[in-house]
Amino acid sequence: MSLFGTGTGIPLGSMNRSQYHAVIDAMLMNSGAGLPALASQTQGFPVQASARADALMVEAAGSQTVPENATMGEWIDGVVNSPDGLRKLAFAMHPVLKNRLDYHAIGRNNVLVVDEITTGDVPYYDLDVPEFGAVWIAGRGEPVAVQANVRRVNFPTSAVAALQGVPYEDITIRRFSLFDRAKERVAIAIAITEDDAIIGVGGIVETAAAASAAAGINSIVSSPNLNRNVLAELWKRITRNQLQVGSYIMSPVQYAEILKWSANELDQVTLNKQIETGHIGGYYGVPLLVSNRVNEGKVFAVTTPDKFGRLPERKTVEVKVFDNPTKLRYDLLAWEQVGFGVFNTAGVAQADIPANV
Repeated sequence: MSLFGTGTGIPLGSMNRSQYHAVIDAMLMNSGAGLPALASQTQGFPVQASARADALMVEAAGSQTVPENATMGEWIDGVVNSPDGLRKLAFAMHPVLKNRLDYHAIGRNNVLVVDEITTGDVPYYDLDVPEFGAVWIAGRGEPVAVQANVRRVNFPTSAVAALQGVPYEDITIRRFSLFDRAKERVAIAIAITEDDAIIGVGGIVETAAAASAAAGINSIVSSPNLNRNVLAELWKRITRNQLQVGSYIMSPVQYAEILKWSANELDQVTLNKQIETGHIGGYYGVPLLVSNRVNEGKVFAVTTPDKFGRLPERKTVEVKVFDNPTKLRYDLLAWEQVGFGVFNTAGVAQADIPANV
């Protein structure tokens, strides 16, 4: 059955989410006046349509799998057949109210290179042959020789999981697709767990920066506030190791200090861009990565992912649904098997800056 009066001819049962929302907006704008004619003009909600909708929802709740969009489409088709069906449909499909933005993963997208590991494979990585400088050509003897000492590193993988329960009754109470949103939320929980292990407090980036400072490679920059001199010092520590700066990583607290810079720190062109766009996406061509998982008292400069570390991924994120009848709920389990490792501690530099919360 297609939607009356829209001219689209799209079956309601086959609409995607964006099409549903577009239909809902049109319903809400036209509710009370000029509603398209319905197939039935009888007063009251049809008993058959209501019973069919309830049966579908009960059947979906008792199934061993997640209710599919086709089941929801059949329920919508039954509701639309009622005189007040469009209004009920618009009310029932009101989008979920979000109190914050969904988290965007930084570690796997901007800091490390993701390597897909096949079943049974071991995530071993071989380091490059050490570099040596130019030597004098020996006139009567052998030239200076450097013995290659190729090393191998291993980044072991482990399981990362998140579990969320969905009560049976919430399937019929909630106005949005609860299963779809629950899947998204457990996947977001996995992304947060990954970033905690990569860029979070005690993560591999912070640990590698501390190891680099302890080895005398990149000393830690200390400053009472974040200014352009701090970013320049971090840039210098990375580039003097024959590396390119791939990104600056910081918390929103430190990023706010950049937004407070005046003409003393930025040229007029950059200031104009800041006023027009409302934010600075990069500093001298280097992306500024912001995450609330980063230590608020630290700012990091990291080289490009291919010269810094690896994320061996043996099993991609998978969401499993288990029926838990004794607790009257479905359990949604998201899990993956990954590892995290930095092979080049020279590729990260750290600045310690008090957080002005």
